[in-house]
Amino acid sequence: YKDKVWAALPPAVRSYQINASNSAFEGWCATHMRLQGVMEQWEGVRGKLAPSQKYRKPYVDWRRQQIRGTMHYGRWYEGPNNSDYRPDSTHDRLQDVRAPFTDAEWEERKQHRSWCMVTMGLGLWAVFAYYKVTTEVPVVWCEEPEQ
Repeated sequence: YKDKVWAALPPAVRSYQINASNSAFEGWCATHMRLQGVMEQWEGVRGKLAPSQKYRKPYVDWRRQQIRGTMHYGRWYEGPNNSDYRPDSTHDRLQDVRAPFTDAEWEERKQHRSWCMVTMGLGLWAVFAYYKVTTEVPVVWCEEPEQ
């Protein structure tokens, strides 16, 4: 019935319908092309905004140093434990990881450790394996009936 209605319309109405449909489609295409150009420009600008390793400052800020217990107060040429960063007068802070704590504090901290995720995962896997080994799964044998 649509073909009959379409054939009954005057030629001016048909051309108007066709032009309206084509214009709507071409409008979407033009919008897409414009937005694509804007996005391509933005991609070019965004690459220039990435931070450069050339200007990176390789240091730890003072707040993290205070929290970690590695903050040293003094002149820039004076290191911890009477070291001054000369070849024979240096001090490695990573040699003693318990340095900020006394032995009593360290023992107290050991009591409040969290669960190791590897141990938890292996424990859960062991429970699952035990369940699979010890449970009985019914087996259904599909046999053809004798004729």
